[in-house]
Amino acid sequence: MAITNQATLRTAVADWLNRTDLTVAQLDLFIQMAEAKIYEELRIPPLEKLEGFSVAQSNSSITIPSGFLEVIELRNVKVGSCSVSPTTNTSRALCSAASGTWTDADKDDDVSLRRVDGKAFHNNKLTNAFTRELGNFLLTDKNGEQKADGEYVLKYYKADDAIGTVVSGTEVVPYILASEYETVLYSALAIGSSFLGNIEDETRYYQMFLDKITTLNDKARDAELKGATFSQIYSEALI
Repeated sequence: MAITNQATLRTAVADWLNRTDLTVAQLDLFIQMAEAKIYEELRIPPLEKLEGFSVAQSNSSITIPSGFLEVIELRNVKVGSCSVSPTTNTSRALCSAASGTWTDADKDDDVSLRRVDGKAFHNNKLTNAFTRELGNFLLTDKNGEQKADGEYVLKYYKADDAIGTVVSGTEVVPYILASEYETVLYSALAIGSSFLGNIEDETRYYQMFLDKITTLNDKARDAELKGATFSQIYSEALI
């Protein structure tokens, strides 16, 4: 049976655990915990996101996006233009909201900010730096002051919508289920086995999960070092 959505994933988890007495709520909890574990470990290009922000001197900060996992890069992109109503959408954030494409006027003037811890950030005037504080990234400008402004781009790893999320009456199928359903299945099976007190199966499924995660992360790193494009190999739909 192919695993293509929340319902088929539930069925597969129950089948592999060889249990007919598990409730939908229990199976969904296994799946939710499995997703959380995956996003703790998985760092591959399909989870990368790029988002633009207009920063004002008055706050010199960026609100951390929903689903944020880890920073890859934060940079000041200077000036540019939008493909949709350029005279109106004068910032990357406005352009993104209008479903337009933002083009940097000169990529050579972009400045990548360095991340530092809160103590170093507040006790020193570090130029073009940022730190995380609660739900925000605080930024400094070229003089090391919290007066940063202009257009910034955040490249980061982001968790997709949870398995089972429905938008406009249609179930959203996140990447980890659409392309890597074995990873979700193995993680859910390890958690389910722990719940059922089957330590032997828990160990076996957790190792299968780790092997899959390690393979995907290693493949992504190797592709980046070689200048190649990451691609995944789909397993046959035998489950």
